[in-house]
Amino acid sequence: MNDRRGALQEYLLRTQPRTVDRGRMVIVERELTRVVRAGVTGAVVEFGCYRGGMTAWMRAVLDALEADAPVHAYDSFRGLPAVGRHDSDYLAEGEFAASVGDVLRLHEQFGLRRPHVHAGLFAHTLPEQLPARIAFAYVDGDRYESTVECLRAALPRLAPGAILVLDDYADPAASLPGRAVAQPKAPGVMKACEDVFGTPLAVTSVCENPSWALGVYRHAVPPTVSAAMSVGPETAR
Repeated sequence: MNDRRGALQEYLLRTQPRTVDRGRMVIVERELTRVVRAGVTGAVVEFGCYRGGMTAWMRAVLDALEADAPVHAYDSFRGLPAVGRHDSDYLAEGEFAASVGDVLRLHEQFGLRRPHVHAGLFAHTLPEQLPARIAFAYVDGDRYESTVECLRAALPRLAPGAILVLDDYADPAASLPGRAVAQPKAPGVMKACEDVFGTPLAVTSVCENPSWALGVYRHAVPPTVSAAMSVGPETAR
């Protein structure tokens, strides 16, 4: 097996530091490994892939685990939409514009299998192009409306035991035990979760960096799958 995680990680840390960092990669590898080891079947999807850094990282993790799940990536490739009333103006409209070619070239550079790339607004692609069964999803919509669209499309398709990870979910510096506080740079993400999941929230704040925390949602698990998932995953690299 040709494990590409080490070289890919160092490359992404140099070239895509705003969207992919060591802490994010640790969490995604840990949660994706948990899903694979539990035997949860379905597609791996990313909402908001930019230049494909996390898309490639998930493929590399799957390959290292000898898992054959397909990877689907969704993005408008036009950059972020306009700021909504639940969002901050930290990120400007049009920021993070990229191309399908950026995603495919990154995979080719590291000898990774191409993902299924779906270009267009979430409202146009998700209803018809989202896989029927999802085992793992990484949501990086940044805005409230984008996150709501992704959650409402993905939740009915999650397999038992599936895991959903949300980028920019909470601010660990302001959060207290049992009470997460929204990331001020992207407050719409937590607000979207509150509106879709209701309260108390089903999302857990997970931190590997002092300035931000990701959100993790674990879908309902049958008892046999639950027992398998209690086994600790391989230490993330």
